[in-house]
Amino acid sequence: MINADASERFMSAPWLDSTDREIKHELLGVLAEERAKKGTTLLSQGQPNDHLSFLIEGTVELDRVTGGRRDVITTLTPPAVFGTTSFFQPTPPRVSVHATTDVWLLTLHHPSYQMLRRDHPRAAEALALAVVRALSERFDLLDKLFSEHIAKPAHSPAKNASEWSNFRSRLFEEHSI
Repeated sequence: MINADASERFMSAPWLDSTDREIKHELLGVLAEERAKKGTTLLSQGQPNDHLSFLIEGTVELDRVTGGRRDVITTLTPPAVFGTTSFFQPTPPRVSVHATTDVWLLTLHHPSYQMLRRDHPRAAEALALAVVRALSERFDLLDKLFSEHIAKPAHSPAKNASEWSNFRSRLFEEHSI
């Protein structure tokens, strides 16, 4: 049974705004409440991922190691969701997630998700839509931040804007779906 405070935090997350309360309760029924100490690795770059996590308290840092160099990508604060792309694809995550404070999570593991899909397909669809909303927000933010960056005077705005436009086009043209 998930703590009432954890339930309320999850149910009030912005990506679930348009989801009815009954479906939110079905989702809560398959989530595991977890806590982790500061410094815990919650997701490991390049390792199989079997879960999707909803951060309801604390902060986590996403980083990527490339060529021996560690780059911090971002810090997430509640409400946030992580593990999204590697949960829905058979590929390991391209980032690691580390707790930078003690954290409180609601976690969905693959077996529970399969049960949700079988027993409560409307709730599974609502979860998938919530993840799509979260990813869409991140993509829109990436586009906004990158567009602002290339428009700064230190860059050639016309050339960079054209390159960014070409890059955005490639995102939709070069896919394997």
